[in-house]
Amino acid sequence: MQQFFQGPLQDHARNIMRHLGYGEQRARSGQISYVRRVSGDRFPRFHAYVEDKNNGIQINLHMDQKEASYEGSHVHSGEYESPLCQEEMKRMIQFIQTPKTSSTQVQVIPKKKTNFLSKFFK
Repeated sequence: MQQFFQGPLQDHARNIMRHLGYGEQRARSGQISYVRRVSGDRFPRFHAYVEDKNNGIQINLHMDQKEASYEGSHVHSGEYESPLCQEEMKRMIQFIQTPKTSSTQVQVIPKKKTNFLSKFFK
């Protein structure tokens, strides 16, 4: 399942994926992808490839059901259009397209200026 997100985005692709709960995975070839476990086990898991494209990002998402069965093989049992993949992509779309506000913004109420003696004399 593929989805393109037009920029400008709220953050870098790596940080967006981390906020979505994905961990970075680097293949022997050096290619970076992102995985998120569905349960506590290693499989099944969501597997996403993220590509910078046309001032935005393209996310290619599928679900790995199990590890590759044959030694030296990268072929695995993956689902690309399952209901779980569709729900996960909806979650990604909602997160990426929702404008973020800074959680560090705090309204500052100015204090009334007083001196030491004003505490004792009103």
